[in-house]
Amino acid sequence: MQRGPIPWPAEVGLVCHYCFKGMHVKVKVSKCSRCHRISYCTTECQNADWESHKVMCKALSSLEKNPFAARKLVSLPPKEPTTNIQQLRKLAAQQVDAYCDYLHGQREIKLSWLQREPRCIVCTRTDMVIRMEAALKGRAAADTTRLIPCPECKLSFCCSRAHWEIADRLHHGPCHDLRDSPSQCYTNKLAHAQSMIAASVPDTSEHLVWIPERVKHKWVSLEGQSWEGEFDDEIRKFSRMPQSDPSTFIMAAISDTLTLPMTILYALSKLSDGDGWTRKQTLIVHIVGASLREFSCSRVFEEILHCTPQVKTLKIIMCGPEAPDRNAHDVEICRDCIKRGRSYVLEFIPEAYHDVVRNQGSDFEHPDLCIGFNSGANHSASLGYTWPATFKLLVERKIPSLITAYGREDAEKDAALLRAAGAALHPALGPVLNPWGSMKAVPSPHSTYGFLVNSGWLAGGFK
Repeated sequence: MQRGPIPWPAEVGLVCHYCFKGMHVKVKVSKCSRCHRISYCTTECQNADWESHKVMCKALSSLEKNPFAARKLVSLPPKEPTTNIQQLRKLAAQQVDAYCDYLHGQREIKLSWLQREPRCIVCTRTDMVIRMEAALKGRAAADTTRLIPCPECKLSFCCSRAHWEIADRLHHGPCHDLRDSPSQCYTNKLAHAQSMIAASVPDTSEHLVWIPERVKHKWVSLEGQSWEGEFDDEIRKFSRMPQSDPSTFIMAAISDTLTLPMTILYALSKLSDGDGWTRKQTLIVHIVGASLREFSCSRVFEEILHCTPQVKTLKIIMCGPEAPDRNAHDVEICRDCIKRGRSYVLEFIPEAYHDVVRNQGSDFEHPDLCIGFNSGANHSASLGYTWPATFKLLVERKIPSLITAYGREDAEKDAALLRAAGAALHPALGPVLNPWGSMKAVPSPHSTYGFLVNSGWLAGGFK
């Protein structure tokens, strides 16, 4: 059975981990009797999934029986529930670190399996910790003593009714780190719907690449515009969706990749003096720290040509250690652009950006914009990346640049690194919410509260 990405409800055990039944039609599922971690709708699905599940299953069931691990994990939750988000994130991270310590050396264990484990959103207890607490007291946990899902979204949990009373404001109140400040409950439901869409598509790609066919007659400023205003009519025309139907789900899906060109256009408009850049013969954009996401969605950058009809050639250069070693090539573009004699050139350079610039010497072609999507620069030291060196070079060479982030915390930390490198940040470019960040929020895998949004925040733009 060929499957795409495992949808989040399947990862947390709410629907069948193999066939995903329970997402579209209500069906009874049962937890694996050994690890109690994920669920299946039938014995047949459990048997079919065993090859991929067995490593995690054996590891977690072994961990639960480890008395040293039990004492450590039981000691981590706070004595009193808290709605302090920073403290909750720290506690959840400590729990995952403890898992990793006791599972040390088992490389087959995916970190996402541990990060996605459901936790009480005000004390971080998991079902495993609840069972461990009972075992240390010499009794078995009752079937009713387990995490209680929110009755509305079913994707956030508390370990008791009393904790739900404390968590209510946190769960249903506005989340100011997201566009339009929706609640965690609402965003969970939207994320669930997006998972349903992804699970229904036979393509195994995680990214929906859609480019409107229209080419604008002239550049129109993005100031004060929105995803809905920019793309709603095009989506309805493409999908034949009636005006009475909300386009929210589809808009969220297409924005997850269209955020790439739209964020570039927004940054160019803010960092350029006037609109001269919209009339250039060749528009050059460098993508630093490029990842698989940018490689697999490279066609979506054609939208830059669609919004700047006077530009003749778009040249995108993706740089970074993960970039494929390929020659520059022309990307297939729409008939309208071809008729106008336009082109899109894509090049990959598998090197760190500061090395690219220094190695090219006098041949280096100064870009109109250098952008790093979701850099995670503040994690670079532990991951062995070299973002600080790249930041320093961008500032020294006065290259117009923008760094984006998944959320507020990363954006603020990355902004501090940019300032430390000498960058004078443009006030409209960070650290602030990105008006052209993705509308698709994915629940943060390492926290009880919070979401990751592709380029959801601008960490800093400068020139």
